[in-house]
Amino acid sequence: MRRHAVTLALATAGLAAVLPTAQVYADTSTPTTRPAASAPRAADGGAQALATVTDAQQRAFWTEHEKNGTFRQFTGKMPDWKPTAEPPRAKEQGAGQAVKAPAVAPQQNGKSRFAAGSPGENLLRATTGRIRIAWPDEKDPNLWWVGACTGNVVTSYSKDVVATARHCIPHDDQGRVNSKATYEFTPGYSKDADGTEHAPYGKWTFRSVGVVSDSAGRQTSDTAFLALNTQNGTHVQDKVGASGYRFGTTSLPSRVVMAGIPANSNQFHTCVKEPYWGPDNPPQILGRGGPCTGDSDLSGGASGGPLLDGDTFDSGGPVQIGDFSGSLGDDAAAAVWRDEAFAVFRSVQGGGTGGGKLR
Repeated sequence: MRRHAVTLALATAGLAAVLPTAQVYADTSTPTTRPAASAPRAADGGAQALATVTDAQQRAFWTEHEKNGTFRQFTGKMPDWKPTAEPPRAKEQGAGQAVKAPAVAPQQNGKSRFAAGSPGENLLRATTGRIRIAWPDEKDPNLWWVGACTGNVVTSYSKDVVATARHCIPHDDQGRVNSKATYEFTPGYSKDADGTEHAPYGKWTFRSVGVVSDSAGRQTSDTAFLALNTQNGTHVQDKVGASGYRFGTTSLPSRVVMAGIPANSNQFHTCVKEPYWGPDNPPQILGRGGPCTGDSDLSGGASGGPLLDGDTFDSGGPVQIGDFSGSLGDDAAAAVWRDEAFAVFRSVQGGGTGGGKLR
């Protein structure tokens, strides 16, 4: 039985800052900007939402909530969902082939605050971060929900793309992407036992979000991508680097690495597993030997963290091939990136910046 868990926080009404809105549509076009990979791919009609407010307005929203202490945590589960989008279009020439890009080192010089580890883990600690998601309650507009998931920066020509899980993206009662949701990404996030939070590379707001559509309730479709605004003119990829990617994995690595920032520890964790194919088609990858627990706890809040090719983890930089989704039965489960995920990834790179009013 499939399980997804996302740690949530509840906030009350009476806020001076109101949630930004977004324009929501089904992607029906191919970006005209330079390609992100060597071959064209299928466009699957994944749903996408564009922020309509600026980076400054989003930052003001988060600051106001934090100042007023209106984020009140509780644990709960966000249900899996099926985003409303157009049906898949005919596959373009080249679909079904593997598309890949290498990891990228940060362009800015700076000493890492992270303890020594393997080369792959040190790189991943900087690019993996917490995603906070805020959205209003559908039935009671006086309530505001806050969820926590994990995301990872992946190589892109826009230098702004973060991968996460589809079930982390809020939806309304009709299964549509919630147009009032907003997102904040903190790469390298951690929290000490005394409550001290660390944001060594700053915080980043979003300009668009795209999700893989799903008509059959498949865990393997549990993928989404965020495009972020720049931070004082700096792209997130230039600040922290990026994991490489491979869409269209068909051969199992001898091992996979799953990573995330669970809410019960608020610390970066990795979990190494022997993979095997799950029953979903396109396939999902399962990690043999039970869930990622104990010293490698990937519980609620770790959803959306990267699934990486463990065979190349420390040679040339981490290569992400999917995203951590939860579990299937007793084993950890992840969505493997195929044509549909690449189509959404490519579309998100072409998103624009917003400019509107908070209401």
